Amino acid sequence: MFRSIQWTLQLWHACLLAVVLIGFGVASHYAISRSRYQQFDTDLERSVQLLAAGFHPPRLPETAAEEVAAASSDPWHGLLEPEFEVPAALAPRFSSGQSRADYYVIWNREGRIMRTSHAGVASTLSYPGTLPQWYPHPRAPSPPQIRKRSEFHEAYVNGPLGTRILLGMSVRPVQIELRRLAFLLSAIGCGVLVIGLMGGWIVSLRVLRPIQTITAVAQEISASNLSRRIAAAEIQSELGSLAGVLNEMFARLDAAFQHQVRFTADASHELRTPLSVIHTHVQLALSRDRSADEYRKTLETCLRASSRMKDLVDSLLLLAGADAGRLTLKREALDLRTIVEGCVAMVAPLAEAKHVGIEADLCSAELMADASRLAQVTTNLLTNAIRYNRSEGRVQVSLAINGSHALLTIADTGVGIPAENQPHVFERFYRVDKARSREEGGSGLGLAICKTIVEAHHGTITFHSELGRGTTFEVRLPLAAPSTTG
Repeated sequence: MFRSIQWTLQLWHACLLAVVLIGFGVASHYAISRSRYQQFDTDLERSVQLLAAGFHPPRLPETAAEEVAAASSDPWHGLLEPEFEVPAALAPRFSSGQSRADYYVIWNREGRIMRTSHAGVASTLSYPGTLPQWYPHPRAPSPPQIRKRSEFHEAYVNGPLGTRILLGMSVRPVQIELRRLAFLLSAIGCGVLVIGLMGGWIVSLRVLRPIQTITAVAQEISASNLSRRIAAAEIQSELGSLAGVLNEMFARLDAAFQHQVRFTADASHELRTPLSVIHTHVQLALSRDRSADEYRKTLETCLRASSRMKDLVDSLLLLAGADAGRLTLKREALDLRTIVEGCVAMVAPLAEAKHVGIEADLCSAELMADASRLAQVTTNLLTNAIRYNRSEGRVQVSLAINGSHALLTIADTGVGIPAENQPHVFERFYRVDKARSREEGGSGLGLAICKTIVEAHHGTITFHSELGRGTTFEVRLPLAAPSTTG
C-alpha cells in the first residue's frame, strides 16, 4: 500500500489534517475552559462581596441608640456580633426551591459559625485562613480569596468585627458545559476530517488520473504499434509537460524503430545480391563440365561478389561498433596533408576514367588521429565527388588551418543534391539516385560512415549543395595540441 502514490498522499494528508484538528480542538477547549473558569471565579468574588454587604448594626431601642451615639460616633461601638441579612439579589440562590448548590457560611471573630445557609454543608467546612486579630472598629473588606474543594469553588472575605464570610458555588454546571463543548469540538473535528479525507481522495484521483492515462498508453505501445500518443492537450497540470516529453520520446522510438526496420531490410537486400550472384554462378559451374577458362571467370565473379559482401559487412560492423560505443581509433601524430595526397593519388585513375580533373591546394595540418579511418573518409568523399560529377568536370580539394581546426574541403561540379533529399544524406542506406548508386556499386553507407568516423575524432562534417551546380563537403578536425618542452 505504501508503494502507491495515491495511498501515500492520502495517509500524509490524513495525518496532517488530524494533527491540525486535534491541535486546534485542544487549544480551543483549553482557552474556553480557562476563560469560563475565570468568569466563574469572577462571578464568585462579586457574589461574596455582595454577600458581605449584608452586615449592619443591630437595631436598638431609641434611648439606647441615643446613648450609643452620644458615647461614640461608631455605630458598631460596643457590639460583640453584628446582624446579617442576605441581600435580596442573592436570596434566590439559597432558597430550597433552587437546584443550584450554592451555600454560604459566616464565622465570628472566635471562629465559631454564627450563620449558614445549609447546616449539613457547614459541618464539613473548615475555617478559611487564620483567625483575624481583634480590631475595635470594622475594617474595610479585604480582596476575596479563592479556594477549591472537590467540585466547589469557595470565596471568602473579612466582615465587620472579625467575621469571615465564605460563599461556595458548584462548578458542575461549568464542567457539564465544557464536556458538551469537548463533544461538540470532537464531532466537528471528525466531520471535518471525514470531509477532508473525501476531498483529498477526490483530488488525488484527479491528480493521478493523467498518470493512469499515460500508463495505459505506454502499455499499448509495442513494436508493432508505435503510433499511439498521449493526449497532452487534455492534461491541464504539470503532467502535461511530461506527456509532451513522453510523446517526443515515443516519436523518436517510432522513428528509430522504422529506421531499424529499413536498415535491416536494406542490409538484407544488399547482402542478398552478392550471395545470389555467388550461388547462381556456382550452381551453373556445377551443372556441367566446363573449360578452365570458364571456371576461372566464374571464380572471378564470385570473388568480386564476395569482396563487395565483405566491404558491406565491414561497414555494418563499423557502424554497429560506433553505436555501441566500441569504435576504437589508433591515434597517432600525423600530417593530414600526407593522407589527403595519398587518397588523391589513389582515386586519380577513377577520375581519368570519368574525365574529371582534380585540383588540390593543401597545407600541413598536424593531428592526433587514426590515419586509416581518415583515409577512409577522404576516399569516400573523393569517390562520390568523381562518380556524381559531370564529364569534363572538376573536383577541388583544399586543406587549410581555421583557428584550432583543420578544414578539409572537397567540392565538385556535379549534379548536386535536391533540397528534399539533403536532410537524409547521412542516413544509412540512403541513396539520392538509387538506380545509379546500385549500378555504380554503392551501398548507401559511405556518408554515414564518414560522419561516424569524423564525430569519433570530435570533428564535424557538413555540406551545401545546389542542384545542377555541384556539392561541397567540409570536414573540421581538431589540431593536435602543441607539445611543450621544459
